[in-house]
Amino acid sequence: MTNTQPSAQPAEPTSTLLTDTARRYAVAQRVLADVAGLAQSAADEDFLLTPEEVTAALTPFTALEPAAPAAAPGQREEAIRERIESATEGPWFVSDCEGRLEVWFEGALEHVVRDDKGTITGWSTPASWKPGDLLHEVDLDTWDEGVDPEDDLERANARLIGHAPQDLEYLLDEAARLRRLLAETVEAYNALAIRKQRTEGELQQLRAAAGHTPAEVI
Repeated sequence: MTNTQPSAQPAEPTSTLLTDTARRYAVAQRVLADVAGLAQSAADEDFLLTPEEVTAALTPFTALEPAAPAAAPGQREEAIRERIESATEGPWFVSDCEGRLEVWFEGALEHVVRDDKGTITGWSTPASWKPGDLLHEVDLDTWDEGVDPEDDLERANARLIGHAPQDLEYLLDEAARLRRLLAETVEAYNALAIRKQRTEGELQQLRAAAGHTPAEVI
């Protein structure tokens, strides 16, 4: 039997980037509020504000590196989509009946009965089928799960195969959703950066309008 297991590749960094950008966003929000408060208080002649205090307020923000752009789909993710598109169209169904274990393309089944949730509760396998309709088959020694460990392993493998199209589509869609969320978060972070710079400028204008130099205590 040929080993078709894919070679190991680094996982895509979407979740890491999302977490890191969310942290940047939270810091930016907090610092923006602090700087806005300083700018407002600087208009009060009784308020003493030193350049060191301004720097200290801005440090949590300015110490952050620029936000990374949203990661594009990686080669492995694209390869997974290509494999899904090249294979038999899902969904697939696991038939475990009287010691015969099979994985079928659902569209090939006959006399299909479903419950209120859409789960197949009754079916017949076709008398004839075209290539790709029957995806996996194995004869078991037992009819019921829990009797023979080896047969149970075959059943577990068949369930993994049978759910592969839906599971992979779900994971790929979730990765795409996280990527969109990351892009939105980066955009919001960069908007806060612009607002922060504007607030810094307004603060310096307030100091200049009051006749104070940048290094002077006010």
